Amino acid sequence: MTDEKTAELVIDRLLLALAAQLHTSGSPFLAAGAVEALADLSRTQADVIFGQAGHLVHYGADTEPLKALIHAITAVQRDEAPADAVVKPGDDVRLVGEVPDSLADYDEMWLRKTTFVVRYVGRDATVDVQPDLTEDYVMATVPAAGVQPL
Repeated sequence: MTDEKTAELVIDRLLLALAAQLHTSGSPFLAAGAVEALADLSRTQADVIFGQAGHLVHYGADTEPLKALIHAITAVQRDEAPADAVVKPGDDVRLVGEVPDSLADYDEMWLRKTTFVVRYVGRDATVDVQPDLTEDYVMATVPAAGVQPL
């Protein structure tokens, strides 16, 4: 097994464990220590976490605890988004304008009708988006001007 595959499996286990812990707590909020551990995520870190969690949900892991975890992590990201951001993590958006290079391999008709969720807001006028997890779990960086809030 490759080191990369091993890392993915470890991340999967940690996400499932954190989701189970959150689920059994009876609260939709992460513990203060978990919030602190998830604060100040880089774009790459957020992409790995949301991509792996999305992969698990998309392929049928116990979805309700994982969705709750995704929402809780998104809330941490939302609190850290720039105050003047037009969209923030957790916002539903549609793509507008030209299809960004990061999504060039996808069917344009599908992209236009798909609702995406903002997962990360960069300080460089870009956002990372992810579709509804029943559709796909891809994470894509797009220009902030290329999305429209719903």
